[in-house]
Amino acid sequence: MLLSVAAWNMEWAGLFAAPSAEFAYVWGNIFRLGLLFIPPTFLHFTLNFAFSSKIPPRSRIILLIFYLVSLIWVFFNWSRSFHGHIFATPWGYNFKSGPLYSFFILQFILAVFLSFYNMIRGYLISDTYHRHRMKYFFLAIGTSFALGPVNFLPKFGVEIYPIGNIVITIGLFIAAYSVVQHRLMDVSVFMAKGLSYLLSLAILAVPFFFVIIFLEEHFFHEIQIIFALVLIMLGAASILLFGFFKVRIDRTMSHIVLKDKYNYHQILKDFSRRLVTIVDLDRLLNLLADTIEKSMGVKKISVFLLDPEKDLFRPRLVRGSTPGEPIKISQAAIQFLQDRKEAILRVELDWFEKKAMVEELKSILRRCETEVFLPLIFMDRMIGFINLGQKAEGQIYYPEDLNLLYPLGNQVAIAIENSNLYDSLKKSQTLIRRADRLSSLGTLVASLAHEIRNPLVSIKTFTQLLPERIEDVEFRDYFLKVASGEIDRLTGLINELLGFARPAEPRLEGEDIHNLIDKMEVLIATEARKKNVALHKNYAPDLPQVRIDAEQIKQVLLNILLNAIQAIRGEGEIWIETRTVQVPLEEGTEPFVQVEIRDTGVGIPQENLERIFDPFFSTRPEGNGLGLAISHQIVHDHRGFITVESEVGKGSSFKVHLPLKTGGIGAVQGQNATVS
Repeated sequence: MLLSVAAWNMEWAGLFAAPSAEFAYVWGNIFRLGLLFIPPTFLHFTLNFAFSSKIPPRSRIILLIFYLVSLIWVFFNWSRSFHGHIFATPWGYNFKSGPLYSFFILQFILAVFLSFYNMIRGYLISDTYHRHRMKYFFLAIGTSFALGPVNFLPKFGVEIYPIGNIVITIGLFIAAYSVVQHRLMDVSVFMAKGLSYLLSLAILAVPFFFVIIFLEEHFFHEIQIIFALVLIMLGAASILLFGFFKVRIDRTMSHIVLKDKYNYHQILKDFSRRLVTIVDLDRLLNLLADTIEKSMGVKKISVFLLDPEKDLFRPRLVRGSTPGEPIKISQAAIQFLQDRKEAILRVELDWFEKKAMVEELKSILRRCETEVFLPLIFMDRMIGFINLGQKAEGQIYYPEDLNLLYPLGNQVAIAIENSNLYDSLKKSQTLIRRADRLSSLGTLVASLAHEIRNPLVSIKTFTQLLPERIEDVEFRDYFLKVASGEIDRLTGLINELLGFARPAEPRLEGEDIHNLIDKMEVLIATEARKKNVALHKNYAPDLPQVRIDAEQIKQVLLNILLNAIQAIRGEGEIWIETRTVQVPLEEGTEPFVQVEIRDTGVGIPQENLERIFDPFFSTRPEGNGLGLAISHQIVHDHRGFITVESEVGKGSSFKVHLPLKTGGIGAVQGQNATVS
């Protein structure tokens, strides 16, 4: 739009300063092209500005019609049907309007009307900030187009000074102020690109202008300045349009001539975009091999990754050939590959002069039956390499293949590092969860010591009395019954403690949630009695089994129960209830098992509710702030969620939701989820 307005201003500047009617005639016909494209470009600009997300489909059709109509005016621009004869005025030259010019004026007015209509629509649906921003553009457009059409009146015989260009310039200053004030675009980028275009045009246009003048003098013995300017402008337009058309023609020819190659290039490009989202290393490498095999037809693929402890490369994936042995690469060869940073063809190795290093790489390629060696470089460090065998049907690797494999190798290297970081994070989480388990057990040890001591004292007493009353059958039978029961209870308690503290791999199996709650009750019963806390259970009958990792869910239940006990000051009560609930999801509702743990403790302040699941957040001086954070993560890993309700002075209610379906929950996360 600005280019069109600038060209229109150039037309009037030339008409005002033209030395003759002939000059004014040529100048006006050339720069009138800017005026012809003001209606569609102005409409296009206002549509983009008013509907920044996406132009409505109907408006896109209208916009296309406006551009087509302007192209028609370009076709008639030099004809008398569009403009009449040129005439002189006190301030310069001007054109009379032709029969078709009235239709152009109609298009101009319609574009202004539709533009204002779209701006108003955009204003009504925008937020406060965007409305304030649009006010400047209303002022700029209103200033420009209220008096800008005055320039058309002299063409219809009205003698008035054409002030439209001056007014439009003022409007553009207002628009420019809005751009800078409201950061509507990166002005520095715009200025850099604009200046580079102008400087490039000047470097090319000035010498070519004199070349054209010389050729005119040499061949035609006459110099036509206007003709030289027209040729320069046509050349500049051709340069600007060349890149636009070349990209589209290249894409079309690739579809037609190199259809198969284009398809697999597209497959590899799509894969590289998905690559960084995969964190499982085995899945990542298998997907990589599947994609290369599908796109290029390569059957022999191997991936070697660096083992930093042994300082050698170990095979992590091998397809189509025998499993390879670890490979030791010299530092000189690694440095060469890191500096080169691109795929290497086996036949290219003969071109390099460093014989020792070349022979070393050739040996590696022969051992792995490799045609293309692709180093995986991350942060200027080689973390592995990919070996590719021959393509399908013995085809050669083209330069385009290698140019595509290089960025693919970079993406794979980043994805591998992401996978390694993810594995490290999982190991850290496992250690933290185990530490949290041990912390919870430490809380229980003092209370359980008393629980263990009492039955041991009873057994010891009976053992001391047994020699004296060995003949007493009634005493002997009673002793055996009591001692056996106490030993069984101690064994069960110790087994629960050991099982809870022992690290275990996550394993989802069908479990009875009531059985898990009962086991956790055994661990906290002594702590509850010591603090005069009564435990109540209310189980839903016929509750179905749920697929969970029992040890992890035990940790969740124990964390919440211990928090509930510690939140009670003096005597109190804890209720443990189970039920099934229906959770609304995006695709409907799904059944969940809900375990509610409700206490009569001090409660949680409203400002802390949003933070209780944050790591290291704790309101107790002795707390580490990890218990609830780990519990939240464990339940989330089970595709479930936890909700919390609390009132200061009355207590808190934690509801753990575990899915009955394997799909679990996708749309509901965090403590603010709602259930029915």
